[in-house]
Amino acid sequence: MCKKAKFQPWINLTKRQDIAEKHLQGVYMIAMGDTAPADCHITNKSIIYIGETTNQTLGKRIRQFAVSAFNEKPGHSGGNTFRKNNKEEFGNVPETMLWVSVCPIPIDGICASAYIRYLERRQILKFVRAHDKLPRCNRK
Repeated sequence: MCKKAKFQPWINLTKRQDIAEKHLQGVYMIAMGDTAPADCHITNKSIIYIGETTNQTLGKRIRQFAVSAFNEKPGHSGGNTFRKNNKEEFGNVPETMLWVSVCPIPIDGICASAYIRYLERRQILKFVRAHDKLPRCNRK
């Protein structure tokens, strides 16, 4: 059975190695700001990306976002979009101004993959309904 999803408190992207349950698959959100967002609610305007991983761990996928975002290496579409728009759209934001919240899914099998993809799409839909647009680094 798929259990209720819950996002963990925000952690700075530079401290991503400290994310609890980063060995699991799941859904994650990236936010931008001088300080961590007050909550993980989807109406939070500081959220710039919502993603999922079903074939890799959350830790590996979030690392790929950071590498793509700040080192001009492909591997993560959200990270690539951030890098391409960072100077003009975001004002040359350093990695220390990005925050990550994860929703690890500790289940196996077909339910896990389907549930994770559903959660990501649900989060994106909720964001669009709240803001009338996709998160700034999501393109689909």
